[in-house]
Amino acid sequence: MPSVLDGIPFASEFRHWTGESGRRYLTRAFPLDMAAEFPGAPVILAAVHPDGRREAVWIGFSVGRRFDEALAAARAAGASEAHVHLVTIGAVERVKALRDLRAAIGPRPADRDGARDRARQGVAA
Repeated sequence: MPSVLDGIPFASEFRHWTGESGRRYLTRAFPLDMAAEFPGAPVILAAVHPDGRREAVWIGFSVGRRFDEALAAARAAGASEAHVHLVTIGAVERVKALRDLRAAIGPRPADRDGARDRARQGVAA
C-alpha cells in the first residue's frame, strides 16, 4: 500500500501496530536505550525477526523499576527496538491506547505486571 512516507529517508522508522479494537497506532522506532526518554507515552519493546517482522516483547510505559526490569527481560528475549506512540493526547487516551495494544496480543501465562509476549505485527507506515 502506498504511503505518504514513500521515498523519505526516515520512513522505515515508523510502524503501525494494531490494537484489539482494530485501531492502528502509529509509532516511531528508537534504539531500546532511548525508551526511557518517553515516560508518558505507550512503548512497545520489539524483537525484529530475520524476515523484518516485528514482534512485541513488552508493552507499557517506560517509567520506574518495573520498566527497568522489563527492559532487561525484553533485551534478553531479543528485543532491539522501542516503538513509541507519540500522537495520543492526554493521560486517559494514552492509557486507552496502551490497553488496546495489550489486549491485541494477550497475556503471558506467568505475567504478573501486565507485560505481553507476542503482538500483532508492527507494519511499516
